[in-house]
Amino acid sequence: MNKVAKVIWRELLPRSPVFSTSEVARCAGVTLANASGDLKDLERHGMVTRIRRGLWAVPGHPDFSPYAVVPHLFTDARAGYVSLLSALSLHGMIEQIPRVVHIVTTSQRPVLRTPVGTYAFHQIAEALFGGFTAYRRTGSFDIAAAEKAVFDTLYFSARKGRRFAGLPEVELPRTFSSRGVEHWIGMISDPPLRNAVRRRWEALAQRSP
Repeated sequence: MNKVAKVIWRELLPRSPVFSTSEVARCAGVTLANASGDLKDLERHGMVTRIRRGLWAVPGHPDFSPYAVVPHLFTDARAGYVSLLSALSLHGMIEQIPRVVHIVTTSQRPVLRTPVGTYAFHQIAEALFGGFTAYRRTGSFDIAAAEKAVFDTLYFSARKGRRFAGLPEVELPRTFSSRGVEHWIGMISDPPLRNAVRRRWEALAQRSP
């Protein structure tokens, strides 16, 4: 086992199954070029997987899931959080398992397709960015609270393009707080959009089991 492999298994994996070339180079005390070359060798042997340029993972690690990649897609790990159908699924509020990992952020980004999953980014106003917490069952990443996941989904369904307009049946948990959704609705600055989201929320609340 070469030096880079030892660093990955002994130092990096105990912290996260996802890591960057620069982290490997720093911990191994080698240049970026050497770290990159060794990582490519490990990839050829099926020991690591390249997510995108400069970002790697060990998908076979017990703490790995496509969601574990999310914090590593931003310079600031808290610049985006899992929400929308992805969060609703993780919270057990819908039966469907989305094929795409939905991420809410304040920046506009194209869809990212990787060997471990496809990541869709949804831009939201800074005033509406928030309402998330750490999720640590499979990897460590930020996820919208149940109330914020519902709000985000209704919000994007009411905007131009009407994404998520065909929302599957949502089961609100017993601990669900309607006030949490209403708080975020009140934060929408545009009156027509605010009213549209409120109508969608009222309809969802009425038909939820």
